[in-house]
Amino acid sequence: MRTGGHRRRILSLAVACLMVLFVSGTAAAATPKTIAGVTIRVGININAGDMLPDAVVVYTNSSDVQEDVAYVGTNSDKYWIRDTEWITTGNRYASIGDQPKMRIYLTPNGDYAFRGSYSSSSVTVKGGTFLSARKESDGDLSIVVSIPIKGRYPAPTSAGWYNYGLGRAVWNTELDIYDDYISASLSGYYDICLYRGNSVVHKVENYHGTTYNFYPYMTRQGTYYYKVRSVPHTQAQKQYGTQSEWTVSDEIYIGPEDVSDGSGRQQEAVGGISDGVTGVVGTSQVGWIQSNGSWYFRYPNGTYQSNGWLQLNGVWYLFDSNGRMLTGWQQSKGLWYYLQANGAMYSGWLKAGNYWYYLNTPADGGVEGAMRTGWLTIGGKTYYLNADGIMLEGWQEIDKKYYYFYPGYGYKATNTMIGTYFYVDANGVWNP
Repeated sequence: MRTGGHRRRILSLAVACLMVLFVSGTAAAATPKTIAGVTIRVGININAGDMLPDAVVVYTNSSDVQEDVAYVGTNSDKYWIRDTEWITTGNRYASIGDQPKMRIYLTPNGDYAFRGSYSSSSVTVKGGTFLSARKESDGDLSIVVSIPIKGRYPAPTSAGWYNYGLGRAVWNTELDIYDDYISASLSGYYDICLYRGNSVVHKVENYHGTTYNFYPYMTRQGTYYYKVRSVPHTQAQKQYGTQSEWTVSDEIYIGPEDVSDGSGRQQEAVGGISDGVTGVVGTSQVGWIQSNGSWYFRYPNGTYQSNGWLQLNGVWYLFDSNGRMLTGWQQSKGLWYYLQANGAMYSGWLKAGNYWYYLNTPADGGVEGAMRTGWLTIGGKTYYLNADGIMLEGWQEIDKKYYYFYPGYGYKATNTMIGTYFYVDANGVWNP
């Protein structure tokens, strides 16, 4: 009996030992390996002015250089990319030098797990910059990175000469710099170079503006032209952007009777006050004069146009009290006007930013160029512009009545069903 009991005790002990070994072995097998570091690749292949793409292509176990519009990749067998999302605020157009932010979610593979925290020393981002990391409640790791927008600036367009103001160069005049796409595409700065034949006459670098008065440098008879190119300006633009190709203007001939006496050159117009106009000194030039990035108009008696409107060759220009020609949105005598980059007053439909406006044309009978508000009927279609001049779209309540204005077009719907349930009458009114 002792022998049997002893054997049973030995067997029980052996079984217990085996169970301990099995449990401990199982626990050891279930303990995940800690991921010490993370490496990912990111990139955006878009042009300045493009919107950030909604779709981001994900590459796993691949080290190839990708050319997708936007991509994230890794070639690790310890984790994989579960999802991505843009977290940059706003839905704006991208400019060169911008660094939109993206959150990337990583999921560990099999026997691996992320540790509690990661920093720039343990996260490598190729093609972007590491910003932060956190471990999620489900064990995933989310990483926030910034990705720079790189590219080459577009070459200037329509480089030519004004029909007035001899030697006055102008480019990019057909572009609306207040349009979100256009303003994001451009740096706003240029290199310009004046030639007479094959000889360089005058050169300006990193110039801000789209017009330049070359006439003071046209001191000899001959055929002149200029080259202009877009250039990066800010530090971020210089780091990620490259200058455009040169755009060559058409030619202009300066005869012996039209050569300049050299007065009015830029290096001579540096501050000071002359004839009550700030910024223009030491010049006998008449007509259009450019000084310190602004344009002025000088009369033969030495006075300057200031504090009001001036019409030249059928075009209206507005000047402030210092004689500077104004551009963009300006208010005069309680009315709003839009002045183009060359100073010319605009009329008709205008898209500025994301909105449409209407400025009176001579045929409208009102004050020419003035921004309209309220009801407007053109070409048999009726529109409504709010107190800020913005053309309304969709359902709108006006004077306690509801109207529908077709989105994208802005004109009022009449005598029709809007959707399935709402009828608007001959006046465009929906009666609930």
